[in-house]
Amino acid sequence: MIDGKQLWKQRMIAHMAEVRRYGRYMFNDHLLLVLFISIGAGAVFYKRAVDELTSFPYAIVGSLLIAFAVTQGGVRTLVKEADALFLLPVERRLRPYFWRAAGYSFFLHLYVSLIVFVVLLPLHVKFSTQPLSVVVMAIALLTGWNTFVQWQEESRIGRDRFHTFVRFLVNVTLFYFLLLKQYVWMLVPLLFMVIIALDVERKGKENAIQWEQLLANERKRMQAFYRLAHAFVDVPHIKHTVKKRTWLRFFFRLLDRFHMRPYTYLYARTFFRAGDYFGLFVRLTAIGSVFIFTLPRGVEWFALLCAYATAIQLLSIRSYHRGHPILFLYPLSPAEAHRSFMRVLFAIGMSQALIFAMVAYIAHGVFVMLWTFFIVFVCYVAVMFYVGKKREAD
Repeated sequence: MIDGKQLWKQRMIAHMAEVRRYGRYMFNDHLLLVLFISIGAGAVFYKRAVDELTSFPYAIVGSLLIAFAVTQGGVRTLVKEADALFLLPVERRLRPYFWRAAGYSFFLHLYVSLIVFVVLLPLHVKFSTQPLSVVVMAIALLTGWNTFVQWQEESRIGRDRFHTFVRFLVNVTLFYFLLLKQYVWMLVPLLFMVIIALDVERKGKENAIQWEQLLANERKRMQAFYRLAHAFVDVPHIKHTVKKRTWLRFFFRLLDRFHMRPYTYLYARTFFRAGDYFGLFVRLTAIGSVFIFTLPRGVEWFALLCAYATAIQLLSIRSYHRGHPILFLYPLSPAEAHRSFMRVLFAIGMSQALIFAMVAYIAHGVFVMLWTFFIVFVCYVAVMFYVGKKREAD
């Protein structure tokens, strides 16, 4: 007989063991030292920059960031490929299993949302009079509501981007009125929350558990973790995905006309189409640009953090096609592949440096622009130097 409690315990132990196994390679002593110094320096400059602010749209920025944190994610079920076959007959007995999955997901997302709020804490203390306990309770409420809706959508109804956008608007509206202490207006998003929760619960009861959807979602989340770990160590479980990016078709045609070296062309297309490399670059560049534009001082350190996070996660591009048999058809040396990867990484780094420099020039002037460009440039050069040394050691 299947015991849902015991099954979840076994899955959780195996999952945490795998995370710890790859975490030892990802968070080594050198990386932890760099992160500790970077976060410490960033926190000091961030606090000084906030102290110098006289006005800031904290209610808008805070509600958008918190809403984004609580809306994203989903329910980690830890299901495996064979579950759709072997657990389907005992689906009714798995209620304790899925309850624990929802609870684990709730606390995981709450932890992430609270980290975002901790980053916003200096701004909150200066520009908001709402007590911290009330804000934390609101974040917990929104996280619980989003987890419930996400579970119903992922397991029984099916996720829809429009529904996700509606949830995001509800989260933004509720948190915005909370920060402004407009409690009467909070009744509107609260009413929408009740309506949405009742609607997804009703639709969920009409459908059975969609095992294929749960498997696809769990596979997607694990592959995201594996891609991150792949930047530090070879991961045998990683499965590559390719996206069409039809809106970049004109750019791909330009690449075809440049007659690049084979590996340079391959890595360039990999950056734009494979996995989530291009999306990662866009998100981190956008986050860094927002902080550069809004903060009066210390903006170059936020540019450095975003550039370092981008460069580290893009390192897995060089091993993305490793082991593919078609590569052995070309009489090209590993040194050629390494040089091509360096060219592509350098081009990506200079693109990000130029974007950060342009934003810094608009918001702060020429000196900050030059300093921001220089510090991002040095970051990418240091990462490329590290890659070269690691290749020599291998």
